[in-house]
Order: sequence, then C-alpha cells, then structure tokens
Amino acid sequence: MSDQVQGITREGVYVESPLHYFLGMRSGTQPPSIVIRESTSLGHLIIRGDASKPEFVAGIQQALEIELPVKPRTSSIGRDARLHWLGPDEWLLLVDREVESHIESKLRLTLTGHYGVTIVTGGQTLINVSGKELESLLRKSSVYDFHPSHFQVNDCVQTTFAQATGLFCKCADGSFDIVIRRSFADYLARWLLDAGAEFGCVIE
Repeated sequence: MSDQVQGITREGVYVESPLHYFLGMRSGTQPPSIVIRESTSLGHLIIRGDASKPEFVAGIQQALEIELPVKPRTSSIGRDARLHWLGPDEWLLLVDREVESHIESKLRLTLTGHYGVTIVTGGQTLINVSGKELESLLRKSSVYDFHPSHFQVNDCVQTTFAQATGLFCKCADGSFDIVIRRSFADYLARWLLDAGAEFGCVIE
C-alpha cells in the first residue's frame, strides 16, 4: 500500500506531496544510516464511534475485514487496510488512496447509530523512517520510550516529535511509519535532516 513518487494525479490535477521538494536531499558526510521515505499512495480517514456498541464493532469488521482495535496503543493490520487506535472513540484508517471514497461509502452503508467518517488525506502525510541508527534518531526526536521491550511491532502512539506531534507506528521490518500533519512536513523534514546528519540521512 505504499510507494514514493514526486506527486500524484487526482481528477486530472497534478498534486505535489508535502515532501516533494526534499526528495534526494542528504545530510552528513557518510553513507546514510537513516532513510526517510514519504508514502503518497495512502488515503487517510478518521473514524469516530462507540466501541462498546456491538453493532459498531461488527460494522467496522464487515466493511474493512479487520477487527476494531479497542486497546490503547494497538493497531489492526489487514491486507488492504490499517486501523490505528487514537482514542477511546477515534481511529485512523489507512487504505489505498484510489479506494478511499469507496471505503468511506462502504463504511456509511455498514455502520449505524452515532458515528463519523471523515477523509483527512489532504491534511496529513505518512513518512517511513528506517536504518541502523533509527533508535538513536528516535531518542533525539521524542521523549517517548520506543525501546523494543516497551514498543513492539504494530504498536502505535501519538506523541511529541521534535517540537511537533505525530502518530508513530512500528512496522514488521523494524522501521517506523510516522503520520504527521501536512503543515508540519517542511519543518520536520528539515529537522530530521539536521538530527540525522551525524549518522548520514537521506530523503528518498
């Protein structure tokens, strides 16, 4: 569900991604030990609802074919969708961008009662950060404890990132997906290049 491209075409309009002008930028003099990639192929939807209602939980599973994560810091990862816990009544859904409108409609058909489904793709982006010095970079980025004994694969948490905030999700390959607001993208790209300079850092 991810790729890295300079822009996307939507409804005949070429749209530049938040990190478009940073592609290829490097910092440090050694070979990169930190690699940053932006995913522009994902649709982002916020889902609100009452997880204590069986019909809401069943509606989510029917529409997305994954279980609703109801515990803090947890995610449900399916073949075509990722659902991250944000709060007791709020989740972030990531799907292929081409089907975000279809998924929104499908959710509205299966969910009943009080709920909310909102496409927020234009307001945020996802970056993947990987490399052998990732743990060191995370320690410089946030006060949160991302040690493997505390933060495991598919865990997710909203926390500080430099002087901004982000949703951190640990991937099966050991890298981190970080969902950030579009308005933070420029600042955080520059900050990451600076913080990663001692290790060698590149934005691909």
